Amino acid sequence: MLKGSLRSSEEGRHRAPAFAGLSLLFWFLLYRASLRVVEEAMKLDPVGELLVQKLLSITFLVFLGLLVFSNIVTAFSTFYLADDMEFLVTRPIPKDALFTSRFVESLLQSSWVVLLFGMPIFVAAGVGVGAPPWFYVLLIAVMIPFVAIPTGIATLLALFVTNILAADRTRDAALFFGLVAFSVLFVVVRALQPERLLNPDSFDSIGEMLRMLSAPTTAYLPSDWAINVVIPALFSSGAVDKWSIALLFLTPLALFFVSAWLHRGYYMRGYSKAQEGRHGRSVLTAFRDWLFKRTTTVRGSMDKNLAQIAAHGERSISTLGQLVRKDLSVFLRDASQWSQLLVVVAIMVIYLVNFKYFEIAANENLLGDVGLFSFNLAACGFVVVALSGRFLFPAVSVEGRSFWMILQAPISLERFLVGKWLGMMGPIVIIGQFIIWSSNLLVGQSLANCLMASLITLVNTVGVAAMAVGFGAVYPQFHNPNAAKIASSFGAVIYMILGMFVVLAVIMSTFHVSTYLGHIYVGASARPIYAKHILVTLTGLALPFLVATATIRMGAASLRSRL
Repeated sequence: MLKGSLRSSEEGRHRAPAFAGLSLLFWFLLYRASLRVVEEAMKLDPVGELLVQKLLSITFLVFLGLLVFSNIVTAFSTFYLADDMEFLVTRPIPKDALFTSRFVESLLQSSWVVLLFGMPIFVAAGVGVGAPPWFYVLLIAVMIPFVAIPTGIATLLALFVTNILAADRTRDAALFFGLVAFSVLFVVVRALQPERLLNPDSFDSIGEMLRMLSAPTTAYLPSDWAINVVIPALFSSGAVDKWSIALLFLTPLALFFVSAWLHRGYYMRGYSKAQEGRHGRSVLTAFRDWLFKRTTTVRGSMDKNLAQIAAHGERSISTLGQLVRKDLSVFLRDASQWSQLLVVVAIMVIYLVNFKYFEIAANENLLGDVGLFSFNLAACGFVVVALSGRFLFPAVSVEGRSFWMILQAPISLERFLVGKWLGMMGPIVIIGQFIIWSSNLLVGQSLANCLMASLITLVNTVGVAAMAVGFGAVYPQFHNPNAAKIASSFGAVIYMILGMFVVLAVIMSTFHVSTYLGHIYVGASARPIYAKHILVTLTGLALPFLVATATIRMGAASLRSRL
């Protein structure tokens, strides 16, 4: 399948080198940043090793939550909603062989990002601590069963849900269980209180700090099994915990064989139910119908507009405006799309709740006010990139088999992509501005810093939103009806990496002028700025617009070459 995807088109031969180059660059940056954190932590005697251990434990826990969320969504799509399943279930394929192939595919699709871009963190820990060579071999051996456990859990959950539900509500179920997993992860991470690690004054004594860092972990989470195996090898501090090794390697095998055994008797029943049409009225569909009747257009309710058209005829409107209205209507009609705004709200709340704790890092001179300002810009930019990748990157692909109607319309492909861009950019801009203003006000940034951060975030949002639409046109998947799966495809990963680079480039180019204005506003001394600083700042602010223009044209050229 991987070989076929790389050779499926003329530009396929360029995908592997481009992806390898970008991934190596991004991998190296993650490695250097992680190595810096580990080296600084190791300087804090006598708690350096315990601090590194605690940070790695939190990292494993976060990865476990991400894997559970990703596997739940992927398991439903791979086992029950994939287009090729309609063909495969009619072939004389043994049930165990079919299950194994789907299990491996689900495992790879949901875990390869964590495996690829999570490894530099652990490699940096080994280099910073001076771990022996066999630590890296053991690390690879640990990561394989670690990522397989969430796949086994998600496979059993998908089988259970599809056998219980009476209709095709599997995507709603995937969203619900994904939100539950995300909420559980948030509660667990908050219970660990990682912000206390940044503030030594929060401990009454060094003894309390040592007890907090060396507190034993629970024996029920795979992340703790992994850390119990990795840490002794990292610090060469004794034998590896055999009980954790047994749990880590036997649990995914047990989940796999139990899932395979249950699929023999219940898979076809669940698959058959997953193909039934949606009947009955769930809360989501009822709210969708109510919202559709009242917000189909921007000029009033659907009944009112139908009466107006019958009496006076439809008023003329530009083709670009029609495209924007059409996209908004389609988005509101699809419950699986707009219901994911719940995830967006959860991300915003969690971001703002946790960002308050980073003020401790500024107060302890670990980041400083300037570092906190830049970190907030980067984090907000990454949120905007992720949201654009989820909602704007699939915008072209979701046209599906109806794309021929766009080709027959009196509009160029460039204007078509601009319509996609303008139609969905508004909510992303509002979310970005809300996050940047709220987070800056929470930590008491000056008005000048808030205004500058708002401008930089606005410019970044405009650029990365256009990039998402453009790259979605370069890597379209008209055959794939699942927008969530499109947003995690090869082209989406390329967009995410390049979008993050653009965000960082804008922040770095405007850094000098931003800090100067912030210091001058509060009456503090600041380094003088020169013409070259202003020129670099203006170039950085213009970069997203140049990238937006280039990617829109590149996307239109790619679509035109496919005709």
